[in-house]
Amino acid sequence: MSEDPGGAAYLVREPGAADVEAFAELHVRIWRETYRGIMDDRVVDGLAVETFRPRWYAIARAYEHGTVADDGRAVRVALREEEAVGFAMVGPARDDDAPAPRQVWSLNVAPEHQGSGVAQQLLDEVLPDGPAYLWVARGNDRAIRFYERNGFTLDGTQAEDQHDGVVELRMVRR
Repeated sequence: MSEDPGGAAYLVREPGAADVEAFAELHVRIWRETYRGIMDDRVVDGLAVETFRPRWYAIARAYEHGTVADDGRAVRVALREEEAVGFAMVGPARDDDAPAPRQVWSLNVAPEHQGSGVAQQLLDEVLPDGPAYLWVARGNDRAIRFYERNGFTLDGTQAEDQHDGVVELRMVRR
């Protein structure tokens, strides 16, 4: 457990069925607050809990039934006093030209908990040392600095998502 500046401890653990609604709601809130101005406004405005709920349900079910794929994937959620505050998802590379076998799929922390150490705790829980890569939205400078502190560097590769208008930058840890 780590503590935020106010002294409350963060609990990082595997997700369960009781977490589905809270983390689907958190997922939407974080994206709305983080990606406003980075992602196309119509996409941000259209984000809905209903979009994320099936994903969180599938994740929670896999953990509760012990059916998480044995391919290096890991999901952890962070809570502070029962409040959902962040999550991390890591797994096998999703890109054909992947520069590393492991990929950070997602690492999101509620803005009011950023800088508390909980993002580091989440990353440490899901990603062992060694090669990995991730995609980060251009303009998300705080995330880029966080990943740089964890040994990731921008490799010059970028991709534009035609659906949401985000230009993603690839970061690699060798």
